[in-house]
Amino acid sequence: MELIDTHCHLDFEPLSGVSNPEYLQLTLALAQAEKVSTIIVPAVTSSRWQNVIDVCVAPGPVTRYPALGLHPCFLSEHLDGDLERLEAALSQHPDVKAVGETGLDLYIDEPNLDRQLELFEGQVCLAKQFNLPLLMHGRRAVDQIIKVLRKHQPQAGGVLHAFSGSEQQAKQLWDLGFLMGIGGSITYERAQKLRRVVRAVPLESLLLETDAPDMPMQGFQGEPNWPHRVGYAARTLAELRGESVEIVAEQTTANARRLLRI
Repeated sequence: MELIDTHCHLDFEPLSGVSNPEYLQLTLALAQAEKVSTIIVPAVTSSRWQNVIDVCVAPGPVTRYPALGLHPCFLSEHLDGDLERLEAALSQHPDVKAVGETGLDLYIDEPNLDRQLELFEGQVCLAKQFNLPLLMHGRRAVDQIIKVLRKHQPQAGGVLHAFSGSEQQAKQLWDLGFLMGIGGSITYERAQKLRRVVRAVPLESLLLETDAPDMPMQGFQGEPNWPHRVGYAARTLAELRGESVEIVAEQTTANARRLLRI
C-alpha cells in the first residue's frame, strides 16, 4: 500500500526540525513507517519559498515536492512584486509541482477581498503560463473560487484542499477538472455534511492530505498534526465509503500522481 500526503507544511515547526534537526528525520521516518511515499509541501509566503525548497531536498526517506504560492491568510506579509518574484521562482525551479498555497478566505477578519482576488487571479494566470496545477485554500469562499476558475479556465487543474463545501460545489469543481483534498475533518463524527459528500462523489475526485502541523485528527486535538496520520484519513474515508483502505489508497495515490505528474 502507498499513500501520498498532498498537503503538508513540512517547513513549519515542529515538523521542519529548524529548532531540532532530528525532528525532520523523525517526521519522515514515521511517515515512511505508515506507507507514505510522497509529501507535497506548499509555501504560504515568498519569504518561505526557499525554506520549502530546502526541506524538500534535505536527506530523508520520503520523496518531497515543493509548491510555491501566496496564501490568502498571510496578506500582510505579501510584498509588492511578489507575483513577479513567483514567476521568476517557477522559471528557476522546474521541480516545483504546483502553484500554491493560493486561494481565497472570507472567514478571516478584514479579508480585503480585492487584494485576495488580485493575488489569486495572478497565481491562476501563472499556473496557466507554466501548465501547473493549483493547490487552493477556500474557507467560506468556494463559490468565489469556482467563479475565478471558470473565468480563467486553467488547463492543468488542481485541488481545493481541506474541502468542506457541498456536493453541488464538489461536482462543479470536478466538472472544471479540480479535485477535493480530504484530511482531518472527516475523522470527526460531527462533520456529517462533509461525510455525506465524500460518500457521494467519485473516488477519482479525492486526494488525501493532513495539512500538518494544522488540522489534527479526531483524538489528537491540541497536538501538532503529522504527515504519517494521512493513514488515519485513508482508513476513515474507506470506512465511510464502504471500501477497503487498499482501494482508497491505490485510487487517491493514482489521482495525486496524475494531477501532479509525479
